[in-house]
Order: sequence, then C-alpha cells, then structure tokens
Amino acid sequence: MAGIWRLGRPLLRTAHIGRRCISTVEVGTTYENLVVATFNQLGAALERVGGTSDNGIDFYGRWALPNHSEFFVAGQCKHYERKKIGPSVIREWEGVMSRQDTDTLGVVVATSGFTTGGVHVALSSAYPIALVTMASPLLEPKQTADDEHLCRQSVIRGFVWNRAAEPFIGRLVIAKKHFDVRKVELADPAEFAIQLFWDGQPLPVVSAPPCLAEQSPTVHAAQP
Repeated sequence: MAGIWRLGRPLLRTAHIGRRCISTVEVGTTYENLVVATFNQLGAALERVGGTSDNGIDFYGRWALPNHSEFFVAGQCKHYERKKIGPSVIREWEGVMSRQDTDTLGVVVATSGFTTGGVHVALSSAYPIALVTMASPLLEPKQTADDEHLCRQSVIRGFVWNRAAEPFIGRLVIAKKHFDVRKVELADPAEFAIQLFWDGQPLPVVSAPPCLAEQSPTVHAAQP
C-alpha cells in the first residue's frame, strides 16, 4: 500500500535547505515544482499552477503514455513532515474533480502517505484518482541547496489508484526498487523506491526543466 507510515507533527513554520532557512510557503512551492519535474521525467507535460485562484489545483497538464491516448492530469500537493493525508482532504479533492472534464486524472501527492481512511475514500470514489507518496528532500537531514541535487533526490514511494482511473493508468505496473538488498526485510519505506512499468518496460525518462525553476502559473481548471 502506498505511503510512508509515520506519525508526527505538521511541518514547522520554517525549514532549512543547506545553510538557508526558508518559509513554509517556499517549502510548499519547492515541493510542487519537484513533483511537476518528477512526473515530467516520466513523460508528462505538467506545469505548476499555484496562486490564490488555482481552484484547489497545484499542477496541471497532459500525460502521454506509450501506445495510449493522451489525457489531462490535475493534481494537488500536500507537504507535511510526518502527517498522513486523511479522508477529509480526499473528499475536498473529489469536489475539485467534479469540476474537471471527464478525460482528467486527479492526482494527490503527499510526502508522508495516506491514512487507511483516506485510501478507502479514494478507492471508493467515482472520480479517477491516484494517490502518490513522494519523498521530499526538504525533510531529509542531508539535503543541499543545489536544485539538480533536489531533483535527483525525488523518490516515489507509493502509487495507488481507483477503478475509475483504470482507463488512464490501468496498464501501469508498480514494483519496489530497494536501495540496499541487505535491508529488504526492513519495514521502513525509506529503504525503497517505486519503479513504474508500462507494458513491461520502465517508463522512459525524458529531459525536463530544473525542478525548482519558476514557471508561469496558468490555471487550466474548469470553472464550476
């Protein structure tokens, strides 16, 4: 099951990247750009939205998987230090999805995974929803301020979707990729990443802009 199963407190008001102290807002923006870059390396063409008029959407774009019809992706990011995402956030996301076109996959990305209740709501939803757990280098003690280094530290540790999302990503196969074969029995999800396969082949990694580069926010969300 997707998720980093740890409990704890929400992210503090500030965090550190290398020797620099940054605000929670900067941390959130950095994480959103990291998520966009990670998906773009998997063949998507996403942009960060952000801003006060984002209609609850943090990133938006298209994803063209091999030998498959292109579809839209709308997503939201949740950057918490050790707090899992529960049912209330997923229900709010269903409201966002109700305003999207039918050819749109909804993706909720979280640093610390999802509660059992949150996963249940997503799997029971009539809207196509995928839940992704993506590690944040901003929460790691050895991170640096180098943008490319942050990109390389992006790790997908969980990926689950509901029945409604099958027409979009039903041919994806998820496999664990352990960092250290001597630790494969450990329960700590930090010891592995998720490898995505499509039709038996690893998803191609394509060139993508630096994950922390500012992009012009463009809201593509359908209006209610």
